[in-house]
Amino acid sequence: MAASRRRRPFVISEALLRAYSASARVNQYLVEHLDPGVWRAKPPGGGRTIASLVAHLHNCGLVYLRRAPGGEATPGELNRFRVTVAQAARALGAKRRAVLRVLARALAGDGRVDGFRYDAAAFLAYYMIHDGHHRGQIMMQARLLGHPLSQKVMSGMWMWEQRVRE
Repeated sequence: MAASRRRRPFVISEALLRAYSASARVNQYLVEHLDPGVWRAKPPGGGRTIASLVAHLHNCGLVYLRRAPGGEATPGELNRFRVTVAQAARALGAKRRAVLRVLARALAGDGRVDGFRYDAAAFLAYYMIHDGHHRGQIMMQARLLGHPLSQKVMSGMWMWEQRVRE
């Protein structure tokens, strides 16, 4: 009889942080794989450009990072009219790291994010849903502008284990 594999106990705080990390990395991955022609293109039917959507996706939640105890270094806001793809990708990575530090402390402590109405798990769920909504808008807009994401990139957005290690 084969020896049974020993498994680590499931730690919900670690799982939540991994899930957020993967989701946030997918935001960055998406930006890195957009056709440059869609970044500032006027959307069919009006509305926000992809650059503006990405700036919004990044800027949301920064207020909670600024309120975090411990003097957390907070990435700057992105200007929706001037942000470049490279700036957005760097900023999204910086925000991911900052949120992970703030949330790790919250989950190890009282479970609260300063200034956010609900607990840290709800904070993560809220922003993952928010980000997913805008990722969908960005992907649809790229398609409508004649530059759909490749099947490889779309599949890569679902490879969370790979994204979380990046």
